[in-house]
Amino acid sequence: MNQKNMDDDLLDVLGLGDDEDEVFVDADNRRILIEGEITQKIVQQAVMPLISMDSDGTGEPIEIFIHSLGGSALDGLVLCDVIDRLKTQTTIIVLGYAFSMGCIILSAGKHNPNVHKVCYPFSVGLLHDGSSNFAGSVGDVKDTYKFYNKIDSKIKKYILHNTNITEKEYNAMERKQWYMDANTMLKYGLVDEIL
Repeated sequence: MNQKNMDDDLLDVLGLGDDEDEVFVDADNRRILIEGEITQKIVQQAVMPLISMDSDGTGEPIEIFIHSLGGSALDGLVLCDVIDRLKTQTTIIVLGYAFSMGCIILSAGKHNPNVHKVCYPFSVGLLHDGSSNFAGSVGDVKDTYKFYNKIDSKIKKYILHNTNITEKEYNAMERKQWYMDANTMLKYGLVDEIL
């Protein structure tokens, strides 16, 4: 059985999924799966249902599954803001990988007592510096570069605040591909438990 069929089977078991979207919501079971690239669709497809579940008054637990290669920081950080403020017991589960923006989302909720984060023994995380392309006039490029430097600085502060990663460790790995296995994610506080 190939990986795609295994992933599809897992989605079927979870009662989630369809190959065309990045986010799958199973409102009846209060589950959200973030899969694939994180784009602006995350606000509509994940954030709004999450806010609705959190404020519906049932108090029923919520599960957020992450299986993502990453994507847009500006779009993913919206989800981080919401997770940090959840009032409902929520478990974030890394299915296979939480790369790039997926890993930053995984760091959310560290100081929220309602959020518990777990992964499987073969789950993998990845932090690395962001990427972007600039085009336009010299002034436009300078303005955009300045803006993204501010975003990079905010992301660094967020990661340092929401993990056990020290500034020295972060600076040493900042321009590298920092892959983390389950034990490393646990050590650095990205997850609270390995299943």
